[in-house]
Formats: sequence, C-alpha cells, structure tokens
Amino acid sequence: MIKLTKAGLKEGICQHFQVMIPSVVEREVVEAGKAKGCPDANSIEKNIQKELLKVTKAKPSGRIGGDQALIEISQKGRYDIVATDDGKLIRFLRSAGIPFIFPGLLIYLLFRKGEIGLDVALNWLERLSPLVSSEEYSMVRLLLEERR
Repeated sequence: MIKLTKAGLKEGICQHFQVMIPSVVEREVVEAGKAKGCPDANSIEKNIQKELLKVTKAKPSGRIGGDQALIEISQKGRYDIVATDDGKLIRFLRSAGIPFIFPGLLIYLLFRKGEIGLDVALNWLERLSPLVSSEEYSMVRLLLEERR
C-alpha cells in the first residue's frame, strides 16, 4: 500500500479492486505514520474516510503486528489475495498457503482485463519502478510489451 501510495497509484488501483486492510495495519500505517510525519499516512487516512480503502472488521487474536494480522485474517478467508513484494511477508504467506501478487502484476492484471490501456499500464509501471525490484519491473514490462 505504501509503495502504491508513493507512486501515486493507490487511488487508481483502489478504483478497480476492493482493497481491504486489517485495523492493525491502519494503526501502523496511519497513526504511527502521522506521528512520524509521513505524508503517505494522511493520504491513506483520506482514502479510508472516502471508503476507497476499507478497514476490515475482523479482529486478529491478541496484540499482533500488521503482517501477522494479515496472515491470520487471510487464513480465515477474509481476502482473495494479498498484494506485496515484501520478501519476509511473502515467505510467511507461502508457508501459510495464502495467495499473493506483486504490485506490478496488479497493473498487468488491469491491462489484461481491459480496464486500463497499454499506455496507462506502462505509465503506471514507470511510476512504480523506483519502488520495486528490477526483476519485478522487467517481468511486468515484458508481459505488457508482449501484448502490444
């Protein structure tokens, strides 16, 4: 979510997908982010207020961090897929059998579904490129180029 926000893509992605976050993630990103002076925190908070981002009502057991809350709620069938490129979280998701997708592939998926055109997809990918690995960027760029 933070990478999509920094790339200026969160709103565009949220218009095409129902994006939900656990309440503990909201606290970590919005409240802690605002306390640290992170501009992303205000943007994410506004998206929650506008219901572009939805905070799940499902409560994780105990006081756990955002990643663990995400895994626990996902295991209960609350999400279809988790979007992340965080290596540590991906290892946890894999071991728990929870499907995940890289942020760049969200762009490709929207393109494949005909919800955005190639020019928009390439533009979005370029905006995301400084925030993702060169492997993710190259893979998505290749997939998009093959569809020209």
